[in-house]
Amino acid sequence: METETRTHLLLTSLRESIIEKPPYISGRLQLPASYFSLFYRVAKDGPAARYINLANATPDELEQLTQACEPTSFGKKHEVLDGTYRKPGKMDSERFAPMLDPLHTDLMKIIYDCLLEGTQSTRRIKTELHELSVYSTHSIFIHLHLISCCYPGEGSFFKPHVDTPRSKKMFGSLVIVFPTPHEGGALLLRHRGHEWIFDPGQELASKGQPSIGYVAFLSDIEHEVAPVISGHCITLTYNLYFDDGGPVSANDAVSEHLTPLRLANEDAFRDAFLALLENPEFLAEGGTLAFGLRHVYPIKKNLKHVYSILKGSDAVVYRKVCALGYEPVLYVFYEPDKASDADHGMIIDKVINFDKLDPEDNDDLFGIVFREGGSLVYEERGGGSKIETSWGELPEQLEWVTPRTTFNRQKDLFKSYDEGPYGEEAVYITAHWNVCLVVRIGMAGDRLAYRTVAELNRKNKKTQGRYWY
Repeated sequence: METETRTHLLLTSLRESIIEKPPYISGRLQLPASYFSLFYRVAKDGPAARYINLANATPDELEQLTQACEPTSFGKKHEVLDGTYRKPGKMDSERFAPMLDPLHTDLMKIIYDCLLEGTQSTRRIKTELHELSVYSTHSIFIHLHLISCCYPGEGSFFKPHVDTPRSKKMFGSLVIVFPTPHEGGALLLRHRGHEWIFDPGQELASKGQPSIGYVAFLSDIEHEVAPVISGHCITLTYNLYFDDGGPVSANDAVSEHLTPLRLANEDAFRDAFLALLENPEFLAEGGTLAFGLRHVYPIKKNLKHVYSILKGSDAVVYRKVCALGYEPVLYVFYEPDKASDADHGMIIDKVINFDKLDPEDNDDLFGIVFREGGSLVYEERGGGSKIETSWGELPEQLEWVTPRTTFNRQKDLFKSYDEGPYGEEAVYITAHWNVCLVVRIGMAGDRLAYRTVAELNRKNKKTQGRYWY
């Protein structure tokens, strides 16, 4: 019982490292120099305007921008001014015009691929420029005559808070940090007892093609900005909304040309994966781990194209497992069409084209998948058994780490023949299938001694064309 409990805890830990991933994405993105240009009005109601390029701004230019800011308010209608709560200067969106538009960068693809999952990643996103903030070693005060001024003092900061959604369609925020020299000003994110720190200041100060720092997070995340010790930290904040303009096309979210991002749950997944395999009671004779995909993908006749567009946690599983010496493979999982096979399934590395099959040669679904080169799997916890098949082989034991999702589930209808009271009768069978990531592991003590894809392909060539009984 103690062993089962330990195995269950380790498996749960691995599952949670994928499903309960951090609710934010952050990084650094290189952009053309023109994207760092900003035009702003010197006074809220005045005609005078200035220009600044935040990739190479001088101290005087940054000071002018700081002095043009207003005290920051908070609350749904921005009605509260409290210098003890938050001390950056800010400009509302109608006072400035940045050349940077997130929709014309890879930021949206990063949000689709790494922050959102499932059907959410197929919905169009609308961005709303909210405000510009300046965190510096000045405090913005407001005088009795409603004239804003800057005074040197304690560095600007932003105490812990949760953003107030401006509509039911708002799901998160995007904060962009410009490469202006500064120390401090780290963004701290908190959720369900966890804390993460985003501090791109030093990285952005390096020479070369200018870059922005970015962090996108969901609306229920508590966040704060640590005090700025020196310099000026300039940020843009965008509100993120789901749009009703229809689903995003498959190509809109493809990220083949992007450098893979290091996600916050990578180390947690690696540690949990190794801990599970070190447990000698888990799949002691070896077996197969299956991961239900967390994102939607365009599925074609084969799955080769999907490897290069794996997103978010799916990409984390693939990269980390590869790095540890295993061979993760994308498979189509065919669900049983008979109640008697409820604890079994078939996996194959392609989508079967039932239209090209001769109905007279069709038997049941598993028989067709077997003849096409598939393998039988069973789930021991579901009551499946490791009984030898009629062709003299044992089915693979399958352990679902993350459950199958409906994001990529599809079905096909095919014609077959079955014995009826008047001889053979035509019947139609529905084949339900999904796509999963499969990792084969060796027995306890020698986990890397697993059956490779090359070995399995040789085996399948010998059995392909044989009939299922």
